[in-house]
Amino acid sequence: MLPRNAAAAIARAFEAGRVVLIAGPRQSGKTTLALEIVRQRGGEFATLDDEATLRAALDDPVAFVERERLLAIDEFQRAGEPLLRAVKRNVDRDPRKGRFLLTGSSRFLSIPTLSESLAGRAILVDLWPLSQGELRRCRDALGERLFGSDTRLRQLGVQRLSRTEYLDAACRGGFPEIHSASDYVRRTWFASYLRTIVQRDAVEISRIRRAGDLPRVLRALAARTAQVLNISDVARDLELPRTTLEDYAFLLENIYAWYRVPAWARNLTQRAVRHPKAFISDVGLAAHLRGATSASLAVPGEPAVGPLVETFVAGELLRQRTWSSIDYDLYHFRDARGAEVDFILESADGRVVGVEVKASATFDHRSLKTLALLRDRLGDRFANGVVLYLGTEVLPFGDRLTALPLSALWAPA
Repeated sequence: MLPRNAAAAIARAFEAGRVVLIAGPRQSGKTTLALEIVRQRGGEFATLDDEATLRAALDDPVAFVERERLLAIDEFQRAGEPLLRAVKRNVDRDPRKGRFLLTGSSRFLSIPTLSESLAGRAILVDLWPLSQGELRRCRDALGERLFGSDTRLRQLGVQRLSRTEYLDAACRGGFPEIHSASDYVRRTWFASYLRTIVQRDAVEISRIRRAGDLPRVLRALAARTAQVLNISDVARDLELPRTTLEDYAFLLENIYAWYRVPAWARNLTQRAVRHPKAFISDVGLAAHLRGATSASLAVPGEPAVGPLVETFVAGELLRQRTWSSIDYDLYHFRDARGAEVDFILESADGRVVGVEVKASATFDHRSLKTLALLRDRLGDRFANGVVLYLGTEVLPFGDRLTALPLSALWAPA
């Protein structure tokens, strides 16, 4: 079992909440981690992927959760609101910490009435597919390091990887079951994975009975990964009513197939673009949906390279946020005049980091122009501006501006 960097965050959650909820995409490793937690802490494990267990939870949810020890319930969303109400009733009667561990492959608590039922009782920890650091058995922490000094940032020990190695890592993605599989096995696995999340998971948590449109909606989102999302444009391209597409997109977001990175403005300019960017939840899945392989991405000028490398970076920053010692949110910035920064990281205390991504081994120093603008406008609030690129050298560009190889993302802490 590869170590999961989120384990430390989960351990802290057990000390603070009566219920710990691990949520993330299907096959991201939630069940394996839950079994390990039960082994370490002592307790019972029940998976609602087992039909007999699911039936017991549905028939009498109050009796099902009546346990003295920790109870881990895998894929708890399959039993719906009655099971959640039973958990609430149980922990209200016995408020000891760490009573329940719930795992789910959907954003089940995004339904307001359900999230309110566990308010003050549950702590949510996201578990995404494996980060590059986890694959290399280290705690990757570039996200938090970006809020430190540029001197220490420039002293990072980075791997010298080739463009081919970076693109191969992107196509592999982070799903534990296939991270070392062959191209053929990955293609077969991803095809099966998509059938499962579309034909079972999506239908199970919604009233949608026509799931036939969901695969092409997801492919349309994959074609726009790392792009500013305009729902009206996507609806027109798919010849679907906007309201229908919004329902489908929300449903696919709820099962962690994709996510949005919101726009950031903070009064820097009144002409900032307000639309979010869309990202597929795992870059390997994005490559599969786009029909991209390591070989096809190696062709000079291949247009899929840029969006997939940016999706790769977004996924790593999102994963690292789970275990970061600094609480930060992820945004993008673009204004109507074309000035943009691929990612803005903003900490809880208002400090800001800018991250540009370049899918090449070299880049024009003009790529730093908007980062320099941010630095000059924000003053002391600006922590660092970096360009992540496919080269091998750490390059300083003056006050708080640095170019880093992409491998800096997983330089060990």
